[in-house]
Amino acid sequence: MQSAGNPVDERRSGIDRRTGIDRREPSLEEATALPLHSVFPHARLSDSEAAERTAKIEAHRRELGSRLGRNVGAVVAAVDYLLNISGDLVSPTIVEHDALELLEHRSVTDPLTGLFNRYHFDATMTREIARCRRYGVPLSLLLVDVDRLKLMNDRWGHHAGDQALGRVAVAIQKSLRGTDIAARLGGDEFAIILPDTDAVAGLIVASRIRRHLVENASTMVTVSGGLVELPRAVAMEISAPQLMLVADHALYAAKNSGGNCVVQREYQAEE
Repeated sequence: MQSAGNPVDERRSGIDRRTGIDRREPSLEEATALPLHSVFPHARLSDSEAAERTAKIEAHRRELGSRLGRNVGAVVAAVDYLLNISGDLVSPTIVEHDALELLEHRSVTDPLTGLFNRYHFDATMTREIARCRRYGVPLSLLLVDVDRLKLMNDRWGHHAGDQALGRVAVAIQKSLRGTDIAARLGGDEFAIILPDTDAVAGLIVASRIRRHLVENASTMVTVSGGLVELPRAVAMEISAPQLMLVADHALYAAKNSGGNCVVQREYQAEE
C-alpha cells in the first residue's frame, strides 16, 4: 500500500499532488530574472544593500501572499516594501516601460540631430577620463564647429542651417565606432569623445568626418576641428573642463586660419 505522503512536504516543495506541476510562487529574482538594481535602476543602493533589500522584499512578498491568499507579484511587493517599510522610495510614479525608455532617451538626446546633448556629454566625459586614466589607455577629444553657419542662416534661412547641422551629425555618426560618444553642445558646435584613441587616430576620425561631408553633397558644408589627447602621465591631474579648454583653443586656431581644417594641440599643465 502506497503512502499518502506528507502534505506539509508537498506544500513546501510546491508540487501539486494531482497534476505534478510545480506551483511555487516565484521569488523576486525568479519573477524578474534580474537583480534589484535592474528593477529599480535609480535606487541609491550599494550592491550589499541591494542584496539585503532583495532578501527582505522576498520575505515581505511571501508574507503578503500568505495574508491575501494570492501571489502579489515581485514588483508589487518590492514597491510596497521600499515605499512603506524601508523608505527607499519617497514619491514613486508608475510609468510604462516603453514610455520611460522614450523619456530617458529624450532627456539625453538633442532633438535636431539625434546626437547626445550637453548634459549627457558632460557626465560621460568625466567618467571616460577617469576610466582611461585608471587603465592607462589613450583618449582624445574632438570639437567640431560648422563653418559660416550664421551666414547660411542669414542668407537661406534657419531651415537651411538646420539641414546643415543634420548633415554634419550624419557625417559624424558614419565616422565613429560604437564606443565613441558624439554630442551637440549647442548652436553649431559638436563634441566627440574618442576612448582608446590617440591623437593620430583622432586626426583620422576628423578627416573621415570631413570626407563624408563632401560626398554626394549638393551644397558645400565644411567644418573646423580642435583635437586634444588626454595626457597619460599618471601624476598629471586633469579635469574634463581643462581638456575642453585645450580643444577649444585648437578649434579657434582652426577657425582663425580660415576654417575647413583640424588643429591638434597638446595639453600643457599650466593651461
